Amino acid sequence: MKKKKIIFFMPFIGGGGVEKNLILISNYVSKKLDNIYICTSSKKYKKKFNSKIKFLTPKKNLSNVSIRLQYLYCLFLLFFFILKNKNSIVFCFQANVYCVILCKFLNIKIIVRSNSSPSG
Repeated sequence: MKKKKIIFFMPFIGGGGVEKNLILISNYVSKKLDNIYICTSSKKYKKKFNSKIKFLTPKKNLSNVSIRLQYLYCLFLLFFFILKNKNSIVFCFQANVYCVILCKFLNIKIIVRSNSSPSG
């Protein structure tokens, strides 16, 4: 049986708490499993990730492009990666709605991080 590929989808990596969770979770998972990928347009924090993790990033620097266009570009990267690698699971950290629609369209399992904060 072919091993599954795990893709962490986070189109824009800034310097906040979600990014810290992404780094902690992906580094932990990469110690236990192979075939870990991160789909992002940000290359700034690449050194904080385990060297076993592979990155799906645009060839051009998109730091001066709007965040929405970065999300769209990363969705295209994810789409073409999944077409080549049907045996994948996506762990979505950002752009949840877009990623869920894409994964459901391609019949790929997806895990979504809830980004709502509790009140009260």
